[in-house]
Amino acid sequence: MSAAPLSQVIVIGAGVGGLSAALRLARQGYAVQVLEARARAGGLAGGFATGEFTFDAGPYILLDKPGLEWAFGQLGISPAALPLAPIEHIYHVLHEDGGTSAFDRSLASTAAGFEAQHPGSGARYQAFVAKMTGIHANVQPLTFHSHPSPWLLLRYGALGSAPFMLRSLASVLGQAQLPPALQASIGIWTHIAGQPMSEAPAPMAFVPGLFHGVGAYYPRGGMRAVPELLEAEARAAGVQFRFNTKVKSIVTAGNRVIGVETTDGEHIVADAVVSDAAGIGTYVELIETTSKTDAALVRRLAHQREQLQQLPLQSPGTCVYLAVRGARPPYYIRFKLRGHGCTAFVQPGLLAPELAQAGWLPARLISPLAHADAARLGPEGQHQLMAEQLAESWWREGIQEYRVLHWRTTFEWGRDYHLYRDSMNPVMTSRLMLRGRLAHRSPTVRGLYLTGSSTHPGQWVSFCAIAGVLAADCLAEDFRPAHA
Repeated sequence: MSAAPLSQVIVIGAGVGGLSAALRLARQGYAVQVLEARARAGGLAGGFATGEFTFDAGPYILLDKPGLEWAFGQLGISPAALPLAPIEHIYHVLHEDGGTSAFDRSLASTAAGFEAQHPGSGARYQAFVAKMTGIHANVQPLTFHSHPSPWLLLRYGALGSAPFMLRSLASVLGQAQLPPALQASIGIWTHIAGQPMSEAPAPMAFVPGLFHGVGAYYPRGGMRAVPELLEAEARAAGVQFRFNTKVKSIVTAGNRVIGVETTDGEHIVADAVVSDAAGIGTYVELIETTSKTDAALVRRLAHQREQLQQLPLQSPGTCVYLAVRGARPPYYIRFKLRGHGCTAFVQPGLLAPELAQAGWLPARLISPLAHADAARLGPEGQHQLMAEQLAESWWREGIQEYRVLHWRTTFEWGRDYHLYRDSMNPVMTSRLMLRGRLAHRSPTVRGLYLTGSSTHPGQWVSFCAIAGVLAADCLAEDFRPAHA
């Protein structure tokens, strides 16, 4: 496809994906305007201020440092611009039977702890990590391509890893012959998406290899430092921002984008739109077709919407924002498993003691929920759930005193962050891995591009930045700047 001239790009949403796409395009000479429904940038990776503290809204840790550095390299940002603190003691799991599992950055110390609890498991865990690290090294280059294919697998010598990518996390952990308690602890992150390990994709088994290898990190200033840096760079590159501006629809004529309409009734002309709103929500709620749109496009969109609406959604869960006196070192995150769910107690003060205010430190008590469970509980049920978990003693070990600063239900997440059906993105299941995530370049509407956690390659902060670069590059393949 030969590149056509392009006058203005509209980016919907100033999350990490939208900011990265906007910066990438501005660096290449495009006129870019970002429309953000909230009063500030960052999306779910941004900050939340309450009382005397500012909290991270969403993510806990940075796992994929190499991926973020790749994105920064494409965006012209020095890695040194984002100071990172390595996390030595990453997470601790309290099982229902009272047993525990602890994960340190050191593979040797982690394996030694497992060996003491489950004789023979230390060596098996080290072998499992080594195997996962090798597979990850083979497939990681695919992360930096918008359309991974068997040809790319062959090019990177990763064709042998293809069967692994289509397996479930449960089958991978079962093959490693690790004790059930360790399997549950490694798969703790599946609870964030409210999914069983039998449906979770095999690449989630890469997580231990990442924090034992490249390490887990806490950006100085919190995870929100990532979008703050991207926003500053984008402004310096000439990107225009309009906050408190919610897009009602992406307007099309024929099969192409012609602009957007805001909820205030303003029509903004654009030849291309990059959506950092929810991927499903973009297709289901935002695309507006005119009476002149051809019938074939209407049918394709209807079919696409029907398929997307069948995907299971990931809930943001509930969160209690706390001020605490004291801490329970050394683990940054402490989990308590409960049936098919868990609760997480996150202590940023262990990594950033400068956050202390008159002896008080910020902390979060987070309860992931399956999307269906969140809807079933409703606001009253979710508040009751948070109150019950707050009353438990496990998280208060080492805490002399605490104050509740704010309660947040899934419905408040949806309202405050303009989330599609109070969700973050589709649940990343093994079936979705086989089918593929949403494409950066829309297959149905010309001039529409998607970025963020809903699109390939994934859900982490680093992956959102990568997705922004890839979506911008798809646009650049189709259009050239107006002055070029």
